[in-house]
Amino acid sequence: MQRTTDDGIVISCDFCGVDWDAYDEAQANPMTEGHHGSVICLNYTKRALDEAAPSEKDFKCSLGLTDHDAGEVCWQHPDPPDPDAPGLNKNAVAHWDNIRQAGRSFGKDPEIDYKWEAGKYPRVKNTG
Repeated sequence: MQRTTDDGIVISCDFCGVDWDAYDEAQANPMTEGHHGSVICLNYTKRALDEAAPSEKDFKCSLGLTDHDAGEVCWQHPDPPDPDAPGLNKNAVAHWDNIRQAGRSFGKDPEIDYKWEAGKYPRVKNTG
């Protein structure tokens, strides 16, 4: 999420609310951006890859801004660390394709200590 404050634009993970610059330079908080300023951090991309499941209801992907039917695989943070964080989007949902895309993006960045394991996260067909 991008929001404007008196100090300028702040970039935060939509899924946990942590600001991009919340850590010092030695502890970077890598993030990747979806459409129209939606953002997911590396920690929550990893979690989404491990916890994604078929949705029980129709949803709109926050990262891809696409509509999806119940039964499609997605992830929504069940219990954000700070439910009142100004950067948190309490309704953020990520579709499986966008979660995988974020994982692949992080895996291509030589400055990020993350290895994308393609075979571990296969494409999933719609179950709905």
